[in-house]
Amino acid sequence: MESKPDPNKRFRLGLLVPAGNTTFEPDFHSAFTHQVSIHSHRVTAQGSHAYESYESMDDINKAAVQEVEKLAIAKVNFGAYGFTTATFYRGRVFAEQLQQRLSQVLGVPVVIPALALLEALAHLKAKKISVVTPYPEWNNQTLKEFLSETPFEIVSFKGDERPKEVAKQNYLWHQSPDEALAFIKQVSHKGADAIVLACTAWRTFEVIEELEADLNIPVVTANQATIWSLARRAAIESTLHPRGKLFNI
Repeated sequence: MESKPDPNKRFRLGLLVPAGNTTFEPDFHSAFTHQVSIHSHRVTAQGSHAYESYESMDDINKAAVQEVEKLAIAKVNFGAYGFTTATFYRGRVFAEQLQQRLSQVLGVPVVIPALALLEALAHLKAKKISVVTPYPEWNNQTLKEFLSETPFEIVSFKGDERPKEVAKQNYLWHQSPDEALAFIKQVSHKGADAIVLACTAWRTFEVIEELEADLNIPVVTANQATIWSLARRAAIESTLHPRGKLFNI
């Protein structure tokens, strides 16, 4: 049975956010009622990296493990790490180990996007998926390798096909919701049981209902899945403003 939070006591969520990501926090704020308070700490890689790579992800994850304990000062009840690529780039076992390590250091459970996406797809009973991302080649390749370790069959996959030097000038994860919507609608999702929209910095959470209405298929975004998974694990579903078919099943 779902427990109801004490109306006189706020449930505290701690977000560990990549320094340049301005989407993760707004999506969390819009997803919960005033009974949940959001407390964030920003994290950045210590070294300088021209492009996202194994080295840059290793660097920021090292910083994340070091920095997440600062959220404990706010006595948060649950945590979430808002970097999708940094949680899938070395495979599923690594993702599970990273989630365990972050939870151990924070002292309360932490949800990470890569595993939340898999949990959401399993909940939807999806078998075939259409994947759309704002990522350049390296991110997409590591995402495909991550998904190859899962039972889900990819029936279509679309990312940023521009050369990385061009993509860097204006990454697609900086698109407006309308631009993201148009990009996703260009893709054929025929045969898919669900559409997967990776990247916590991409403003796709805001257009879930419109996509589902137009395409008649469940949509799972990185932020939506993280919010949904966290709410279920923390038994605070009653504090949610549901968005998408995922929340209705």
